[in-house]
Amino acid sequence: MRNIYLIFRRDYLGYVKAWGFWLSLAAVPIFLIIGASFGYFAATASPVRYFAVVEPTRVYAEAIEGEFQRRSSEAAEEARALAEQMNIPLAQAEDQLGEAASGRKFYEVPAPAQTLEELRPWLTGERLVEGPEGAKPLFAVFILSGDGSQLEYWSGDVNVDTLRRTAEIAMRDLSRTEALAASGLGADFLKMADDAAVKVSAFRLTATQAGESGAEVTMADRAPALVSAALAYFLWLMIFSIIQYLLMGTIEERSNKIFDTLLTSVQLPQLLAGKMLAVFAVTSTMMLSWSLFGIIGSAVSASQVPGMGDMIAPFITAATDPMLIVPGLVSFVLGYILYGALFMALGSLCDTIQEAQTLLSPMMILLMLPMFAIFVAFQDPGSPIVDIASWFPLFTPFLLILRMPHDPPMWEVLAQMAMMLVVTFLVVWGATKVYRAGAVHGAGIGELGGMLKRAVGIKAKAG
Repeated sequence: MRNIYLIFRRDYLGYVKAWGFWLSLAAVPIFLIIGASFGYFAATASPVRYFAVVEPTRVYAEAIEGEFQRRSSEAAEEARALAEQMNIPLAQAEDQLGEAASGRKFYEVPAPAQTLEELRPWLTGERLVEGPEGAKPLFAVFILSGDGSQLEYWSGDVNVDTLRRTAEIAMRDLSRTEALAASGLGADFLKMADDAAVKVSAFRLTATQAGESGAEVTMADRAPALVSAALAYFLWLMIFSIIQYLLMGTIEERSNKIFDTLLTSVQLPQLLAGKMLAVFAVTSTMMLSWSLFGIIGSAVSASQVPGMGDMIAPFITAATDPMLIVPGLVSFVLGYILYGALFMALGSLCDTIQEAQTLLSPMMILLMLPMFAIFVAFQDPGSPIVDIASWFPLFTPFLLILRMPHDPPMWEVLAQMAMMLVVTFLVVWGATKVYRAGAVHGAGIGELGGMLKRAVGIKAKAG
């Protein structure tokens, strides 16, 4: 054990002392903070824009204004419902709703001219128009065509199409309203019909006794599936991140003949175990640091936002459920050892970075296949394809985690964990053979086929 510890300490300290490790460690929280801040400031700092509508009457202008007001009302209702769910005081909610209502970005102003050529100076910014936010150029103008069949949208910025899409929705609703009026129906006829529709509520079956068959679906019912998906993706991300450590470290030590020196003091299984533990500790350090960042962020949010603790509680309950955590940890450890031994063995056959790069493409494909399986399993965990794929050893660590919230048969859970244990043992055994041939005897990637044949007892044919 001492030899394993010494190899582990040597490799682990070698990784964590590098600047690249600390940059990678800080990159995720920094990028999350920057991304969230950028999105917030991009939304709040978006400039207020003016538009005008050129038409004989105010029908289309009022329809567009009505659409903006409808959206503001819907946003206010959603915010009020969220405030009630999170137990935010009504006065505080009203203040936040007032701030949200003041965030409107498009305002109609009277058209300073009636034709496009006459409006050009205002559209190009040569002249300004007065509006709610002071003097600004015209961002866009709607001009009704001569035959009344089109409402032409003119603007110098074709990338911002929020105003145009809002106008399209307003024109569609206006046409529906006019059609309803022509048929003798009120403008709110469609809304009344929608409100009268039979509601479809979701319930989860939880018991077989009469009168206790289930309850309405809540976040507590969805939390286990979301936690299992996060754990499966966490495992995939951890395995993905070990490739560079295993490949680069193995190539460096092989090219510098460090293996020869190390093997004079330790046995090969001890060397492999120490290296696997070191890389596992490196990636675990990164993942735990990111998890700690998320936990601290959640705790701060729960203390600052009323009701946030109630929203987080179902996820904490799911994350501490033994029926999910025990199979998850078994899959996590065995999946890491399986993939880690496989990548380390392949890395031991490479002499240069160029050879390693030729292995990266098939390795990326090998890792993308479980990601596709994770996506399918999250969408439909009861699919027969998922049931079949979960028996494929490279997919089992991920899919077993995703299937646990849906109560798979216990014999399948135990059988798949036993299968992972056997397959992991065989992969480690084969990886040790390949690693010995590559790291100790200098075998290359071209000799992999012959080594596999000799490992299973197949003799090469005489020439």
